[in-house]
Amino acid sequence: MKISQRYWRGGLLLAAFLLLAGGVLAHAAWLQALDSTVAGSALIKPVGPLNTFLFSIIATLGSPLVAIGLTALLCSALLLRRDWYAAIWCGGIQLGTSAIAYIVKQLVARPRPTHQLVADTGYSFPSGHVLCTTVLVLCIIWVLTPHLHDEEQRVVSVIVGVVWIGLVATSRVYLRDHFASDVIASMLLGTAGWLLAQPLWTKIYSTFIESRHSHAETNNRHSSI
Repeated sequence: MKISQRYWRGGLLLAAFLLLAGGVLAHAAWLQALDSTVAGSALIKPVGPLNTFLFSIIATLGSPLVAIGLTALLCSALLLRRDWYAAIWCGGIQLGTSAIAYIVKQLVARPRPTHQLVADTGYSFPSGHVLCTTVLVLCIIWVLTPHLHDEEQRVVSVIVGVVWIGLVATSRVYLRDHFASDVIASMLLGTAGWLLAQPLWTKIYSTFIESRHSHAETNNRHSSI
């Protein structure tokens, strides 16, 4: 994907995220209608012990703690391969977007839905579970794609990643820990952050490598005199 495409796509996703945030702050009727429609859907509304148990497990596996821990393991594996560029990027984008989400939570200060099936604390908008899971999936697909030479394998990896994000998002709404707009906003923010920040990181890293090479060449010339 060209850098210009990354910027305009990332910009559109960020604009959509800001629209949702503005809707939350303004208590917009269209946003409340969206949340109510999803909450009353056939997938979310029926509550049963089995569904609650399964979605509780999914929510646990998609928690920020697990997602950040898995990202750390991925970064460690990349460091063992001396892939500093990928390791720093994956760790940085996970921590960076998580920090942004935390700040947004405090600024928007949206209360969580009532009647939670599994109690959770803190503010509701955006969802930390979905944000961290989204970034983790993007990191894994990005790392794996160069090693998947079959187009079908690449498509399957994307589908599996999207399905997992969808399951984590659904679990958070089902458990009444988030509104639908919270999880949608997290997917938008995570993807926007990825698209907008990666070209910048690539430029910073390339400049750093070029500077090191230039410095090494200068030292070699001086030592040879």
